Amino acid sequence: MFADTPFDAALFAGTPEQVSQWAGTQANKLLDEVVVPVCAPSLLHGQTSLSPEAIATLPLLQQSTRPDAWRQWFEAQGVAAPQALSGSRFELFSMTAAAAAHGMGLALVPKLMIDAELARGELVVACDRALSNARAYYLVRPEREDNPPATQIFLDWVRGMVRASVQ
Repeated sequence: MFADTPFDAALFAGTPEQVSQWAGTQANKLLDEVVVPVCAPSLLHGQTSLSPEAIATLPLLQQSTRPDAWRQWFEAQGVAAPQALSGSRFELFSMTAAAAAHGMGLALVPKLMIDAELARGELVVACDRALSNARAYYLVRPEREDNPPATQIFLDWVRGMVRASVQ
């Protein structure tokens, strides 16, 4: 992975199986991915949250790289949702979140990606039931003795930032 690049490290989001495919690297897990359903506050119609059954009746915004995410979320909630695979599709989480903020429907996105929108009140968590999955965020670097000291300093700094953000 690093043989043909000038990079000393990379941030990666994926599963342990994906990370294990990269021979000659060491992956340092930073945090688990937490995926939550979000929407514009106006879609709550004055409520503080929605039930999974209520969410199943609303427009669902789809992430094209995770086409089964809504189906998996509804299955985890034990809710039948015939429309779980339908809805507008977006390539990037940022696009999906922007569509949700504009009231186009509900988005199922990693909470880490929308902290700013949540803080500004542009988005709200529609239901506090997160989707558990095997995805996590990692700092990946070459497995070698001569890693630059700066990569360890960077890893320590990132870990400190993660600890501070989850407290």
